[in-house]
Amino acid sequence: MSASTGSSPPGHSSGLGPSMSMFRWLEVLEKEFDKAFVDVDLLLGEIDPDQVDITYEGRQKMTSLSSCFAQLCHKTQTVFQLNHKLEAQLVDLRSELTEAKSERAVVEKEVHDLLLQLHSLQLQLSAKQGQVEDSDIIKDRLLATSLEEMEQELEASKKEKLTEARLDAEVRLFKKENEALRRHIAVLQAEVYGARLAAKYLDKELAGRVQQIQLLGRDMKGPAHDKLWNQLEAEIHLHRHKTVIRACRGRSDPKKSLPSPVGHDPDSLKKTQGVGPIRKVALLKEDHEGLGISITGGKEHGVPILISEIHPNQPADRCGGLHVGDAILAVNSINLRDAKHKEAVTILSQQRGQIEFEVVYVAPEVDSDDENVEYEDDSGHRYRLYLDELEDSSTTAPPGSSSASLQGERNLFF
Repeated sequence: MSASTGSSPPGHSSGLGPSMSMFRWLEVLEKEFDKAFVDVDLLLGEIDPDQVDITYEGRQKMTSLSSCFAQLCHKTQTVFQLNHKLEAQLVDLRSELTEAKSERAVVEKEVHDLLLQLHSLQLQLSAKQGQVEDSDIIKDRLLATSLEEMEQELEASKKEKLTEARLDAEVRLFKKENEALRRHIAVLQAEVYGARLAAKYLDKELAGRVQQIQLLGRDMKGPAHDKLWNQLEAEIHLHRHKTVIRACRGRSDPKKSLPSPVGHDPDSLKKTQGVGPIRKVALLKEDHEGLGISITGGKEHGVPILISEIHPNQPADRCGGLHVGDAILAVNSINLRDAKHKEAVTILSQQRGQIEFEVVYVAPEVDSDDENVEYEDDSGHRYRLYLDELEDSSTTAPPGSSSASLQGERNLFF
C-alpha cells in the first residue's frame, strides 16, 4: 500500500534517537494507512447501487484489514518500547562495565605497588640486620609446601570474595530493576485510577445527556421544559463536581481516610444528594504565612473552587474547619461562585489577618467497586490500585475538568 512507499525506514531520521525515529515512522505509516483506507472507502461508495453486495463485501474486508493493522501497530509499539528499554539498560550496563574495568585496573596496579613496597621493606629489614640478601635468597627461603598453601589460600579467598562481589552486584541490579518497575507500576496505577474516574463520570454525564435528548423529543414547552432542563444540567454539574473531589481525595493515604466536617456523615447527606449545608469558617493568617491549601476548579472547568489539599502546620490545618472537598463560595464577603481559577488564586492570596470562608462540603459518591482497592490477575498476583507514588509519578485529570491536574492547581503558600 502507499504506507510502505510514503515513509522512510526506521533509524534514518536525523536528530532523533532510534526509538523516537521508530515511533515517528510508525505514525507516518498510520497516517498513510488512514488516507488509503478513506480513498478505498470512497471508491466503494461510487459503485453502482445495484451491486451493493460488492460494496458490502469490500467494506467487510476493509474492516478486517483495519483490525489487523491496528493489532500490528499495537504489537509494534510494544516491541519499540521494549527495544527502547533494552537500549537504556545496555547503556547503563556499558557504563557499569567500563567503571568496573577501570576499578579492576586500579586495584591491580595498587596490588602490584603494594607487593613492590613489601619486597622493598623486606630488603631494608635484612640490610638493617646485617644480612645482605637479594630477592632470590628471600624466595629460596620459602618452602615449596608453604608456597602451595599460600597459593591455595589466595585462590580460596579470591573465590570467596568473587562470590560476595557477584551477589552484591546482583542485589544492586535487582534493586535498580525493582525501583524502575515500581515507578512503571505507579504510572500504570495512576492511569487506571484516572480511567476509572473518567469512565464513572462519562457514564453519568452520558445518562444525563440522553435524558436531555429525550426531553427535546417531547412536546413540552415553557417553564416546565426549562425547569426540567436546568435540573438535568445541575445534576450533570454535580456529578462533575463529585468526580473532581474523588480525584482530590484519592491522592490521600488509602489506609487513612480524610476527615469530613462534623455532622456530614454519609447517611445524613444522602437526603441532599451529598451536598452539605453552607458553613462559615474563620482562620488567622500571619503576614509571613500562606493559607496552606491547594485549590482546583474554576468557572472555566464547570466546577466551583475546590480545596484539593490541606498542608499540615499551616493556618488552614490549624483552624480545623476546612476539609478536602470543600467548595469555597466566598472569602471575606468576596463572591467566588463564578470566579475563574486564576481570579480565585489572586483573591485568596491577597487576604491577610482574620479571614472568613464561606464553604459547602459535597461528599464524593462511594461506589461498590471502590471498596476493592486490590486487583488480582490470572496468575494470582495482587496489586494495589492506589499508591502514594501516584501523586509523584502522575496526576489524575477527570474528563471535562483539567483542574484536577497539577496544571490547574495552586498551592496558596504566598
